[in-house]
Amino acid sequence: MVRRDIKKVIAFIRKEVLTSLSYRYAFISSMVFSLISLLFYFAMADVFRAAIVPAAIPYGGDYLAFLITGAVLWQMVTFGLYSVSSSFTVEMITGTFETIYLSRANLLTLILGVSLFSLAINVSLIVVSLLLAQAIFGVSLHFENILLALMVLVMTYFSMLGIGMAVAGITIVTKSVGQVVSIFTLLMAFLCGILIPLELLPPEAKQLSYLVPITYALDALRNVLLVGTGFEGILPSLIILLIMSLVLIPIGYKVFFICLKRAKKEGTLGQY
Repeated sequence: MVRRDIKKVIAFIRKEVLTSLSYRYAFISSMVFSLISLLFYFAMADVFRAAIVPAAIPYGGDYLAFLITGAVLWQMVTFGLYSVSSSFTVEMITGTFETIYLSRANLLTLILGVSLFSLAINVSLIVVSLLLAQAIFGVSLHFENILLALMVLVMTYFSMLGIGMAVAGITIVTKSVGQVVSIFTLLMAFLCGILIPLELLPPEAKQLSYLVPITYALDALRNVLLVGTGFEGILPSLIILLIMSLVLIPIGYKVFFICLKRAKKEGTLGQY
């Protein structure tokens, strides 16, 4: 049974690979976008360097490195939130979602196939972005800790996947999540210190930031890549991400399953 499910996951991953290869320019545009993003962060760091560097000293005092590490982690957060819903939206638009759902694959197999492919693509893009940042802009990164950094990123992805599954379920029913998720992600980005060090936030906002688990993921990633901290130093943050994953993934899966049953009952499963 397990072997059969693994084969189904691999089949879904293969499907995603073949689909992506048919849109090969999308990957090239992603590389170009990564480079343009680095240019934006370079310009932003140059403008705000004098005002923000003192607050970024715990991570080495390089605001450009502070920005780039925040950006790559946020990329993983947003893909965790939107990867499943985006893939299913494409399937609904092309009219293939209902066929896939009625296949012999279970829901978890379908979600894993989509998620693992998105995870592999994003990890590749992030590694390329970090290499470009070091090669072109001279950002000092502890690449000897790259595997530990990837562990933080992967755990961040799965910590957001539960919410992402709930978003995918709501998308199947409503065909759009509107601006609610966007508002949620913007507030989270502000509170967890993606662009601005927590020390510069108002005291009330700083206190709220410690209630956002992504704050701990970001702190772990910056300590690993910018300071050179080892596994023991970020273990508390990894435990928080693990707990978040174990709590949110079952909840998200349940919400997704309920929404899927509702769409099936209403006869809107294949519509968009």
